[in-house]
Amino acid sequence: MAWALADNTVMTELLSAAEAARILGVTRRRVVELAAADPAFPASQPTPGGGRTWPRVAVQAWAAANPDRGPLHRGPELPLVGGRSPQVWKVANLAGAEAQALNHTWIGPEHLLAALVHPDCPGAARSVLASLGVTAERLRQARERSFVDPFEPGSDWKQANPAFQLVLERAHLEAVLLADAEVTSEHVLLALASHWAGDAATTALLSRRGLDPAEVRRRVLDLTEGVAVPPPPEPPQEPDPEVAMRQVAPGLELAPTPDGKDPRRRMPWGSAIFVDPDGRPIKRADGHALRQYYLDRDGNPVLTTDGQPVHAVFDEHGREVTDEDGRPLIVAVEVPDGSSVEAHARNT
Repeated sequence: MAWALADNTVMTELLSAAEAARILGVTRRRVVELAAADPAFPASQPTPGGGRTWPRVAVQAWAAANPDRGPLHRGPELPLVGGRSPQVWKVANLAGAEAQALNHTWIGPEHLLAALVHPDCPGAARSVLASLGVTAERLRQARERSFVDPFEPGSDWKQANPAFQLVLERAHLEAVLLADAEVTSEHVLLALASHWAGDAATTALLSRRGLDPAEVRRRVLDLTEGVAVPPPPEPPQEPDPEVAMRQVAPGLELAPTPDGKDPRRRMPWGSAIFVDPDGRPIKRADGHALRQYYLDRDGNPVLTTDGQPVHAVFDEHGREVTDEDGRPLIVAVEVPDGSSVEAHARNT
């Protein structure tokens, strides 16, 4: 199909690989294979939105002349309701392992992102994220800088939160939209970056890693459709350890540990909870346990030079207040009267 603009310029309708696949009755991958193997297949061109495009008229003409185009594609092999494809099971299990390593009682989109950069992640998602500068090592460094505590005892029971479940369900739709034969890790990545899954928490999760959802989609299409992608960006220069250390709890003079070390050198810090004389957790105004009493990796409480414990600042909605670098704002806190500190996690 073609039409003319006012200046008589002829415009030709262009098809994405998925749209061409639907006309040909094959998978998107088969379209890429045909474009590479058959000299008579219409020439393609990269698109600013990612992937490649073909003129509709040329694709239809090629289809008429080539009835044997490969196996008929009737849609991806979708599992039964509540089920998952092999690759999605693998990603979900890696996300669960990430939650376990962090002693979280939930599995959410943040664990999915970590699963997608894991060395054992199948499919193209890991390569896509690496090409955008997001790697397992980068996530690990960011986690340590944000005071996440992998040492705090936690429950073996994990609850997949609704956002996690919805992303995995959306991955099925992404496979259908792209005319792919199987639901894979790249579909999970597309679902994570989709507007449909773009709640505030997920959007913040991506933006903290410098990921633009539109760029993620472009890169997935490029890598899976044979379009050259730019090399991964150079990793950012790590800050000087002494400078980075001074940025933790700025403005607070911290007491040395029992063995004379600066507690900032014993990060990541863990946490404990305040309990009353009867052993019941002391609640914050938002109903959660007061549990921001920091312990260093050796189990020593982090104290100011005048003996006060420290914790993060929370706003009226129960959210952590962060500094300009995204780190929790740490202040000294009065110990609640009659309270003690319990280092083990408990259900609250």
